[in-house]
Amino acid sequence: MNKPTNALITTGVIALLVVLSAIAWYKTGNKAETSSQSEAAEDKVAVAGDEKGPHGGRLYRDGDFAAEVKIFEEGVEPHLRVYGYFKDKPLKPEEISANIFVKRLDAEQNIEFEPESDYLIGNEIVYEPHSFLMVINVDYQGKKHTWKWDTKEGRVTMLDSSIKSSGLELLKVEPMMFENALELKGELKFPDNFESFITPKASGTLIKTYRSIGDKVNQGDLLAIVQSQDLIRLNAERSIAIDNLQFSRKKMEQERVLFQKRVSPEIDYINAKREFEDAQTRANELNSLISSYGGAGNGTIEVRAAMSGTILQVLGAVGSNVTPSSPLFKIANTTQLLAVVNVPADQLDALNPNNKVTVKPQTQTGTQEALGHIKYISDVIDPKTRTAQVFIEIPNQFRWRSGQLITAEIFENQSMKPMVVREDALQNFRDWDVVFIRVGNDFEARPLELGDKFNGYVEVKSGLKAGQVYAAGNSYLLKAELGKSGATHDH
Repeated sequence: MNKPTNALITTGVIALLVVLSAIAWYKTGNKAETSSQSEAAEDKVAVAGDEKGPHGGRLYRDGDFAAEVKIFEEGVEPHLRVYGYFKDKPLKPEEISANIFVKRLDAEQNIEFEPESDYLIGNEIVYEPHSFLMVINVDYQGKKHTWKWDTKEGRVTMLDSSIKSSGLELLKVEPMMFENALELKGELKFPDNFESFITPKASGTLIKTYRSIGDKVNQGDLLAIVQSQDLIRLNAERSIAIDNLQFSRKKMEQERVLFQKRVSPEIDYINAKREFEDAQTRANELNSLISSYGGAGNGTIEVRAAMSGTILQVLGAVGSNVTPSSPLFKIANTTQLLAVVNVPADQLDALNPNNKVTVKPQTQTGTQEALGHIKYISDVIDPKTRTAQVFIEIPNQFRWRSGQLITAEIFENQSMKPMVVREDALQNFRDWDVVFIRVGNDFEARPLELGDKFNGYVEVKSGLKAGQVYAAGNSYLLKAELGKSGATHDH
């Protein structure tokens, strides 16, 4: 092969290599550009960036077009507003159209828009918390632009094993019958006919007691003995009266025989009979008087229990002088109590003896609660407090005490509440009363509108759905987890 031929081949090879290199460079460049555009498109429909628009909303860009999405809630219910821009210049709302799909843990929304002022306004409320995956679709000049906004607010993830170890209690949102109650403070006392002060029937010296404080007694049980000079005198008078009775009886019999034999006139018999009757009356009077004193023939008086109950006080000391006005014992039947409460005058008309009433101590560690009924509503209103006393009769199965402070609830009517949660489930998150609902492994704080309270439960007017699972006991642990995560509120 000659030199010109070799030179030609060499030149051809070099040219081929140059062409192949150019083709390789072109393909590599195109591939990189395509990959970059694909990644940009992926970013475009992924979680939004941090760029803010002129109105403080989140700004999404696609080439020369941009859309600003804002949750507006200043003085109104939270709703979406969409602003359009082309080459960073505002567009009229009539030039664009939008649709936004919102997916939450337990619900979905498909929000349509219409022009208003310089923006598009959504037709649904975007309720709190603002925790959702939002797919944003905006059309401009026939081209659809799509982005995603994924935000988690007030959300905590917890597996079953962690729930069990933390002692978190899960309940369902359910209906419950509430009983509207008037809550009142008051005091316990024994009914007047359930306590008694025991006194001697006559003056004397207390020489013996048979019972002490705390003893249970039955009506008629012997409690004490009193030596009474009055009784000794009465016994002496009774002895004389008995002797006089026996004498007058004999005299009457004698006069009756003499009258029958026509020895004495009838008037003598009549007088003797009258003397006998007077003597009999006097003897009976003394017997009754001594018996009423509980006295014995030796001048002692038996002091007995006037009622069954418990001896609360022993007031007399052996050897002391006592009188009928000196109480020796205080006895009370402790099986019944009266709760005395003061009811405002304007609420008295709502009360009647058929109202259900519960009574519990103001300070207690257990769950003791007695069921009672209204015994009496006072007819007198205190001019200073403008209240009237209401007396509630309750059984004393818990061995409560007279003078103990109580809380009484007088129930006026019943109402069915469609949704209730337990009060200990409520936590404070930002400016809301919330409970944490559970969906899968996620718990999310839900702001609530609350209503009436009853027996440890609270009515939920809005914010939940019946049947949802929520965290009750130890729910404060979820709030603590939110604090650790540094949850923010971003619109």
